Amino acid sequence: MYNVLVADDEPRHRRGVSDMVKQLRPEYRIFMVKDGLEALRIIEENRIDIILTDIRMPNMDGLTLIEHMESRRERVKIVILSVYGNFEYARQAVKLGAFDYLLKPLALGDLSEILDKLDTALEKERLSLQTGAVLQQRLHSAAPVYEQHLLSRWMRSAASEKELQEIRTLFPASNGGFVMLARFQKQEIAGSYTPEDFEELKATVKNWIREIYQTVGPSLSFSLEGEHPIIASVVTPAHSLEWLMKRDLEQFRQFIRQIREEYGLTLTLGAGNWVADPYSGAPASFEQAQKALEYTFYTGEGQLVLYDEIAYNPDKPSLKMIPADTGMTDAFARMDRAAAAEALKTLIQRLLEGDYPSPAHLKDSVLYALVHEVKGNEALLRQDEASNFISEMEFQIPACENLEEVEARGVSVLNRIIGSIGERKNNKSGRTIGLCKAFLEEHYMEDLSLESVARHFFFSSAYFSSFFKQHTFMTFTEYLLRLRLDKAKELLQDGDRKISTIALSVGFRDAGYFTRVFKRETGLAPEEFRKKDVL
Repeated sequence: MYNVLVADDEPRHRRGVSDMVKQLRPEYRIFMVKDGLEALRIIEENRIDIILTDIRMPNMDGLTLIEHMESRRERVKIVILSVYGNFEYARQAVKLGAFDYLLKPLALGDLSEILDKLDTALEKERLSLQTGAVLQQRLHSAAPVYEQHLLSRWMRSAASEKELQEIRTLFPASNGGFVMLARFQKQEIAGSYTPEDFEELKATVKNWIREIYQTVGPSLSFSLEGEHPIIASVVTPAHSLEWLMKRDLEQFRQFIRQIREEYGLTLTLGAGNWVADPYSGAPASFEQAQKALEYTFYTGEGQLVLYDEIAYNPDKPSLKMIPADTGMTDAFARMDRAAAAEALKTLIQRLLEGDYPSPAHLKDSVLYALVHEVKGNEALLRQDEASNFISEMEFQIPACENLEEVEARGVSVLNRIIGSIGERKNNKSGRTIGLCKAFLEEHYMEDLSLESVARHFFFSSAYFSSFFKQHTFMTFTEYLLRLRLDKAKELLQDGDRKISTIALSVGFRDAGYFTRVFKRETGLAPEEFRKKDVL
């Protein structure tokens, strides 16, 4: 049996989540709190195995709660509950150490799937502790963990003067240097490696990096955790970075290929600029190396990117207006999917003019443009459909890993919006043509004209003529004549009615003209048709 803590400031949501957990796992013991501070008090007094927490709560929010749990090194699994609009918070929570996240409103099936995963993870940890493997690993790795923490603070400009002195002792460097980052893809690792196996792989990769640099100067490699695992290396060669890259460029490319071939993983390398003093300058080179890795959003993963060679301006602001010449609005008006896709491509090309923006800024601009189009066509969509499209895009576009995915997601949404508008227009057109036919059925005997009927339905004559033919495959005149002749045929079955009376009854003002038209269309004069029908 596991102890579960549900934290949400909304009593209805708190009770709803608790009831769903109780339904799926009756044996679990459940605690409920309204914020992170109450959660910490419960955790002090009880062993908690699983926390299901909202992100936004008073007093202490979900992200702060995660940080507290990480600092306490509690073996608790935390699942974030997030709405679409807070998706970035959910991603941040995962970076901080959350086990997973679920989107509100909560679906019973999604919660069941997460609980299954939690059961598996907790059971695996229990078995590991029983064998003593985890304890042994902690005893042998206490020093490396501290060193990794120290080096991480150095890279992020957070190291104190005392810590910098420790770093100088740990890594004495007489030359300038630079920082290189080697990034793995988290989703690839999750599908192929256990945590233990991946730790062994990282040790192997660190050794390979050390071998590459051993002929040019001292280097220091250590792990950084985040959205994707990274191995950071501080390299202090005797020669310039430009010289080193010319010398070892092919070796780095071979290194990337070897990781792919032997381990099935995509490794991407990003290098910052050379700094004269590695102790004070390494954080700047580290930040540049991070931006080089960000640039693979445009170029693709699995390569070496040098910060000095990229046209990148991460501070370039996102676009908050839609260039009129992209053609997106016009494509929507014409319901042209291909033109809408081309317009989105044009917009993206506009965003990439000059230095490339940060991926976050580009995605923000694309999202802004798509939302602008949805709102501009809101009246043509079904009720609540516009808000649903917007919520979906706010979730999907920021989560895109590369430019190709952004464009594909954008085109998919554009196609669905145009399809929905087209479907609604077709339904509306069907209702309108039905009303037109009903009107003609009721008034066919009157002196009708295209202009008068178009005016009755508030259409221009030209539009109504085209609209009517598009939906009936006949001109207005042809349809009205067919209707009148069908009615005349019905009346001709009454042998006592005069032809002239029938002609007037179906909208003809001249019996002779009626007779000529009837014979032209049916091949028989009205009297002949009557006799034929009687026989």
